[in-house]
Amino acid sequence: MLMDLLVSITARRARAAVVCVLACAAAVGAAHAQDAVRGKMLYGPPVPSNWPITCGSGGCHDGFPTVRKNKINNGTSATVTLNAINGNKGGMGILKGFVTAQDAADIAAYIANPAAATGPTIAVSPASLTFSYTLAGATSAPMSFTVSNGGGAALSLTSIATSGTNAAEFRVANTSSCSAGASVAAGGNCRIDVVFAPTSSGAKSAAVTIAHNAAGGTTSVALSGSAGAPTPTISLSASSLSFATVPLGSSSAAQTVTLSNTGSAALNITSLAAGGSHPGDFTRGGTCAAGGSVAAGASCTITYMFTPAALGARGATLTIASNNGGGNVTLALSGTGVDNTPAIALSRTAVAFGNQQVGTTSAPQTVTVTNGGGGTLNVSAVTSNNGAFAAGGNCVGAALANGQSCTISATFAPATVAAASGSVTIAHNAAGSPSTIAVSGTGSATPVAVMALTRTSIAFGGVTAVGQQSLPERVSVVNNGPGALVLGTVTGAAEFNVVPGASACAAGMSLAQGASCTIDVAFAPAAAGNRTGTLTVSGSGTPASAMVALAGTGSAVAAAAAAPAPMAVDFGPVKAGDTALRMVTIADAGTANLIVSDIVVGAPFELAPGGSCGSTPFVLTPQASCVVYVAYRPAAAGTHQGSLQVMSNAAPVTVSLTGQTDSGAATPTGAADPTNAGFGGAGAVGGLALYGLALLAALGVRRRRAR
Repeated sequence: MLMDLLVSITARRARAAVVCVLACAAAVGAAHAQDAVRGKMLYGPPVPSNWPITCGSGGCHDGFPTVRKNKINNGTSATVTLNAINGNKGGMGILKGFVTAQDAADIAAYIANPAAATGPTIAVSPASLTFSYTLAGATSAPMSFTVSNGGGAALSLTSIATSGTNAAEFRVANTSSCSAGASVAAGGNCRIDVVFAPTSSGAKSAAVTIAHNAAGGTTSVALSGSAGAPTPTISLSASSLSFATVPLGSSSAAQTVTLSNTGSAALNITSLAAGGSHPGDFTRGGTCAAGGSVAAGASCTITYMFTPAALGARGATLTIASNNGGGNVTLALSGTGVDNTPAIALSRTAVAFGNQQVGTTSAPQTVTVTNGGGGTLNVSAVTSNNGAFAAGGNCVGAALANGQSCTISATFAPATVAAASGSVTIAHNAAGSPSTIAVSGTGSATPVAVMALTRTSIAFGGVTAVGQQSLPERVSVVNNGPGALVLGTVTGAAEFNVVPGASACAAGMSLAQGASCTIDVAFAPAAAGNRTGTLTVSGSGTPASAMVALAGTGSAVAAAAAAPAPMAVDFGPVKAGDTALRMVTIADAGTANLIVSDIVVGAPFELAPGGSCGSTPFVLTPQASCVVYVAYRPAAAGTHQGSLQVMSNAAPVTVSLTGQTDSGAATPTGAADPTNAGFGGAGAVGGLALYGLALLAALGVRRRRAR
């Protein structure tokens, strides 16, 4: 009978008649099997704005449910509605793609039993939780979802429990406001907090399942996370100990290195092995011991004293073997044995003041006096044999122990326009006394430019391996005037190289008053141990030459070692279009500076902003570390594999990267949102609502004809 009616009515009247039902059906998104509460909301009006129809009034079925007009009772079956829309009966096809089977089923449930629409409903938001990377044995920060009751009666929560493959590694936190046995009032909500506590590494998944008295009986929220195995990481507070000079028969003061475990698992020390050329000259103490264990976050100490057995440079190593992921760690030891007599050493034996205007005094030039012997060096006098040159400083009366130093300061004040020369004499108790420093300068009738350096010393940090070159250090040459300054030579020293630069100083360059240029110097040791040298710059002004003291430490072993951790990163399941972040630590597990030139990551993985490493190139001193963040941005479904490569002056090291993307994880543009809309279960797009709509449309047309 209904089919006959639908065929007989005009397309225009069919559209007008079904408007009221369709308007109501769009008020809610996805739904579940026969939900009367949702059916009432769909029954409406109003009509959704995105539907291809409009509704002038709600008069199609006036008085429902108190009065059942126009054969509304036929709406208890969805079949006629579905057939009418799918077959375009009476113009009903205009609704195809807008009204789902589930809509028709829910409307049918409401028409059949309006009283059922007063029950509770449940909605959860979000519908899934993805935890960040967590170490096995650790517990993540809590993540939360909200449980809402949009119905007209209390929602009873019978139980709240984790379920699924890795249910034991996720748990509902006691900070939750929802609880089993409690209820959520109509229109109210509560919160469930969940923590991820993995017991092993790998991708983990489970769900929080809530049993309740709403439609469907149970609702679940998916849980996922990725876990990594705890690993120890060894770190030394220093990669080398230098004892300078110690007289034969004497011992140095003790020096201490702290060994720390900066990882997440116990560090087991397998052995502490002495090696090198003279291990017997160095005596070890401290709390670190072979066979011992250092807990995560804890530390122990290694102490050494140096007692030279012979004159000259002495060296040794301590190799620490453990379960550290970066392998063995080496501590370099060095010192020099000296006899028991004093020995004087001068930083330079000649000072050239260059041109200086008559009647003025030059800037002071300094010479460092050092005791390189085992006995005390006593300086009794410092004198000049030419009145144009004055000598001062803090050396007179000094008693210098081994390795100690004092400074002689000399100035030039010419009285005539002529060249002058002389010597500064140092009287002391070491062999070769007195020592002399040659001094020279030229009196000028006109003002002379003053040359100045921005640094007087450069110490290259860390340890540089023999055969390698450090990153450069920079010093500037400044013309303080008056007049122009013409540079003469720029000379480095053995093992300290002048590196050409964009604005490098060069011989013959003229600097106007107030102008400057730069010099880059790099350390390239030819042998192990403490190395020193001098950078010398000459020019037409005063002084005639200026110097920068250079120092660095060379390592006999090219031991820079890139040690990223972890060596494998699993991002776990990630929704297509979303981004997951993981942290990778990059450490120098060697005994030389690690110079990282590039970090290469391939799509769909990429380096993310942040971290402490900074941009490449950067340098890590031995045992130092920094962190970078890696992002996983999957655009398509499937399992993705990639790598992070650390390119440096050590051997390249690769970290493997893995991630998974579910083909159904992302919601395509324009598709229905699968999130639970609050009607008892997961969303579904179907066609049952067409029955009620077709029936109500027919009834509406019949009613209008009667009028």
